[in-house]
Amino acid sequence: MTDHKRPTSFDVARVAGVSRSAVSRAFTPGASINAQTREKIIAAAQDIGYRVNTLARNLQTQESQLVAVLASRMDSPVRARQVKLLTHALIKEGYRPLLLTAESASDVPRLLSSMLDYCLSGMIVTSDSPPDALIEECAKLQVPVVLINRDPSLAGGDRVQIDPKAAGHLAFDTLRAAGVQRFAAILPQDKTYSVAGRVLAFQAAALHAGFDCVLIPSEGQSYDAGRQAVIKHWDQISHCDGIFGATDLATCGVLDALRHDLGRSVPSDIQVLGFDDIEQASWGSYNMSSIKQDLEGQVSMAVAAMRQRLTDPDTPASLQYQTLTPVLRGTTK
Repeated sequence: MTDHKRPTSFDVARVAGVSRSAVSRAFTPGASINAQTREKIIAAAQDIGYRVNTLARNLQTQESQLVAVLASRMDSPVRARQVKLLTHALIKEGYRPLLLTAESASDVPRLLSSMLDYCLSGMIVTSDSPPDALIEECAKLQVPVVLINRDPSLAGGDRVQIDPKAAGHLAFDTLRAAGVQRFAAILPQDKTYSVAGRVLAFQAAALHAGFDCVLIPSEGQSYDAGRQAVIKHWDQISHCDGIFGATDLATCGVLDALRHDLGRSVPSDIQVLGFDDIEQASWGSYNMSSIKQDLEGQVSMAVAAMRQRLTDPDTPASLQYQTLTPVLRGTTK
């Protein structure tokens, strides 16, 4: 059997007839080396299929250019798109994204090990519930952190987020402008800063305006959680003429429960509003009115904050708010 060993820098030096140190200088930006010698080395490397192990080199210099993207709920369409946009933006800026997932505190030891093994340059933490201990460890290791839609009570890091209060008020104003007078909202029991915050702000806005608002508990933010919440608690909200679904994914479940399980007409009998404006919201079967998060803008701000922090570690911590826009479709009047 032929032994297909990966070419090394020593192989390049042998083929090019130069020293190992000359090969190293040829592949080091800014290093001093004769132009003709460099061309000869590059040609030799191409001939034998040699590629610089950039990760190994950067780990040796403690400059990995690795930026971790820490995420949970990867089954959520909005999270999947957020992570996709983040990885593309980081690559465009010359960083190397590393996806880490955390669903519970039990994931912390594994994630801490990954952080130490890969010598991260920085970390971008998406919303939901990555353990606080992980953020604290980043501070100890002097790893810059950008937090997206995280509870502001958690210290450290630059921030990009929606304003939950403004989000809840915008959702209320959107349904109120559509003529809703008896309000309900889905409140996931796995409370997170951004989702629970906007639902509670929605209720507060309704009460402040003199309207009742029934909060319906759901087991989570999933499609099934939204559908089952409406079915289970229908007797409490059957009088309502408007529901805020907290997230688009849960709202898809809300719509199917209303139309298929309860025989209600949307928006004639009851109007429905989601949040996130995921791709599925525009599908013909849902045609859902929603509040759009500007994910592109969110990602742009997060990556810019990371770049600034890595360039100038002493830059004051930043807080930036992303824009929210109502997108009216067929589930509101």
